[in-house]
Amino acid sequence: MKKTGYDPPFAASVEAVASTGGQIMPPVMGAAAFLMADIIGVPYSKVIIHAAILPSFIMWLCTPWWISKR
Repeated sequence: MKKTGYDPPFAASVEAVASTGGQIMPPVMGAAAFLMADIIGVPYSKVIIHAAILPSFIMWLCTPWWISKR
């Protein structure tokens, strides 16, 4: 990103957001989602949809938009 003209702090922040997004995606969140489903007593599929897929979709939708605003 620095080679394309973005300043270093902005490039670092985009890298940090992208790394964080990888942590909230469903495959990585597997163990935590099973625990949440067990503790609150709802099916695993509902936890995955509400706690992982929707937030990650919103994040991956907003990140390119945020970068394009720069």
